[in-house]
Amino acid sequence: MNPTFLEQELVQVKAHHKPKRFDVVVLHPPNDPDALYLKRVVGLPGEKIDFANGQLFINEELIADKFSHETERFDWDDRYDQPIPPKYYFVLGDNRAISKDSRIFGLVSEKQILGIVEEGNK
Repeated sequence: MNPTFLEQELVQVKAHHKPKRFDVVVLHPPNDPDALYLKRVVGLPGEKIDFANGQLFINEELIADKFSHETERFDWDDRYDQPIPPKYYFVLGDNRAISKDSRIFGLVSEKQILGIVEEGNK
């Protein structure tokens, strides 16, 4: 999650609730249930996510995302055949060039999210 959070940085985690777009969450990734990742929630249940020309589109509507310029092209329909199901989220790391996130391990269930990180607690 560099540059937002540094390696080994301590963070404060709020109690779990339904994350909102751009919340940073602590989660167990689907492909490694013992690991802990910090990722930013980009897609919410019922949505389709696309990145084109350095811009984020949700359900074909342009959405401001300060990290979208670092995100390679992503076409929802190339990977999924329906919108994000209920109780699932699409997450991305802030260092998108090297992040292991939903583009690699898929959607994250609400049960895999341990809490929401309180940003700006340095």
